[in-house]
Amino acid sequence: MLFDEVAGPPGEAALPRAALEQAAHWHSVMDGAPSAEETRAFEQWRAAHPDHERAWQRMQALWGLLAAPAQQAPGPRLSALLHETRARRRKRRGAAARVAAFALAALAPAWWALHAQLPWLAADLRSGVGEHRTIELSDGSHLTLNTDSAVDIAYTAQERRIVLRQGEILAEVAPGQPGRPFIVDTRDGSATALGTRYIVRLLPDATRVTVTESRVKACPARTGAACQDAAAGQTLDIRPDSVGPPRTAPRDAEGWTQGRLSVSDTPLPQVLDELARHRRGLLLYDPQALADLRVSAVLPLDGDGALASLQENLPIRVRRYGPWLQRIERR
Repeated sequence: MLFDEVAGPPGEAALPRAALEQAAHWHSVMDGAPSAEETRAFEQWRAAHPDHERAWQRMQALWGLLAAPAQQAPGPRLSALLHETRARRRKRRGAAARVAAFALAALAPAWWALHAQLPWLAADLRSGVGEHRTIELSDGSHLTLNTDSAVDIAYTAQERRIVLRQGEILAEVAPGQPGRPFIVDTRDGSATALGTRYIVRLLPDATRVTVTESRVKACPARTGAACQDAAAGQTLDIRPDSVGPPRTAPRDAEGWTQGRLSVSDTPLPQVLDELARHRRGLLLYDPQALADLRVSAVLPLDGDGALASLQENLPIRVRRYGPWLQRIERR
């Protein structure tokens, strides 16, 4: 079916929506007559993060459906949208500003056709790119969803279970129900509250649990594998076969709930990766060229204030090509 062909095999980690939007943009660029600079930027984007390569392969699979036999092709409505987008794309020419506008206008139909097939669209709760949502659950607990996140709620009389499909959440667990544990499940394992407040984030290759109050029991998905407790102020990573040792958590782990990113002696590419999660459009940079630059700051997660501050204090230049494409270069 179309969903499986685009989304990949069952059990594969969900992709951030922003990565798929970026892949759609690069497909339009590379399907035309890209300049040498565009080709270099495209290769840098693919190499910058594992999600980028996975998103590129999924976008290639989507367009490959156009060449599939009739019995395997997408339905008539999706086919029409894709053919319309392809026809518009052939008219593309030139500069990066036009690329950005084209990616938004011409690829929007294909993007929404793809988005409609993705699993988190059907999640019980979800947030958009750059959005934070706080929801009170039926037991009085609260969930705060970070940017581009999705969860399912599975409450029963015996347990309170949250399934994190994508992104990151802060769980504030209502006390007083010792016989009804509060559990956050991911593809990698589970994090059971032994107290009141903790963060769970899906990474490309693990689930990161950060405890801000009391304790959490982290268990890998494999039956019989050892679990590990983490206390307030600690963080650890869960993988399907094991749980890593607890380590000191970042000092401002909940900063994103207040719209800020606090970093200390952090490589600039890592900072840009985090800012990109909260932004629509494309944020392009060469990680190797910026790897030796380090950042200690408190930055806003919304708007362009963070990039302006970085440009003011580091030897970098931010080039803006319309509202959807920005490129960071070393001066």
